[in-house]
Amino acid sequence: MRYNAVYKSSFNSFWGIMRSPCGIIGFLTDFGNVDPYVAAMKGVALSICRDLSLVDISHEIAPYDIVQGAFTLLSVYKYFPEGTVFVSVVDPGVGSSRRPIAIATRNYYFVGPDNGLLTPAAHDDGIERVIVLNREEFFRKPISSSFHGRDIFTPIAARIACGTDLNVLGDPLDPKDLVKPVIRFGMEVLGGCVKVWVVHIDRFGNVVLSDRFNNITEVLRVGIGSKLKVRTRKKDVVALVERVFSVTPPGTLVFYENSFGYGELAVNMGSASKILEVSRGEELVLCEY
Repeated sequence: MRYNAVYKSSFNSFWGIMRSPCGIIGFLTDFGNVDPYVAAMKGVALSICRDLSLVDISHEIAPYDIVQGAFTLLSVYKYFPEGTVFVSVVDPGVGSSRRPIAIATRNYYFVGPDNGLLTPAAHDDGIERVIVLNREEFFRKPISSSFHGRDIFTPIAARIACGTDLNVLGDPLDPKDLVKPVIRFGMEVLGGCVKVWVVHIDRFGNVVLSDRFNNITEVLRVGIGSKLKVRTRKKDVVALVERVFSVTPPGTLVFYENSFGYGELAVNMGSASKILEVSRGEELVLCEY
């Protein structure tokens, strides 16, 4: 019998939440794969509910990098089965006054710190309910001041994944009171140009921009085969608008639609971030060439 059968109620129908947990937990952390932290979290989850399927999203988020964690979660959550519970722990404020929370969206559940890590993905799917995790009877004891991933977030996620209703796990929180998303999306139109921001740079040096490829090309009125002028703080560079970077000669800067739908600057067999000399968070201006 699953741990939480006694807690099942009419909560889902009362709150209008249509999805049910599917028994999958996805883990996203900055813990790395060498230390014992991830294994401890998985052990706790399985001790609470042995029926769970545990999936590693990534444990190689840069230490304390909430922005990278939030972007990764936003990029991948929708590829999981509906009802997946995501435990995301990039938590430099652990042990402080920051709130532990759980969010139910239209199709998923997100558990972790209220520091902006969860909100981009949760807002993207549509937030239906938020709770503050303040019912210590559902935590693992003793509760470490420095390892809430093991002692608070994972026990709560395991209970949700196996059917425990959110209303018994904590008190409601108005979604408006959540810490604001930490990633700047969108663009600003500047005459015949647009200002965008670097939201992610991957291990290949590809530069992910803050708006959808189709939105940017529509505003600039450019298409495949066109050219753009890319202006950074340090230089102006010409980029080709192409379907993918691999159709151009090595070393060519290309603006294209990446696999998640965002506008991206990449170099065939090279690094766009090095050519442009940009870092995450910097602004770029794109103009038709």
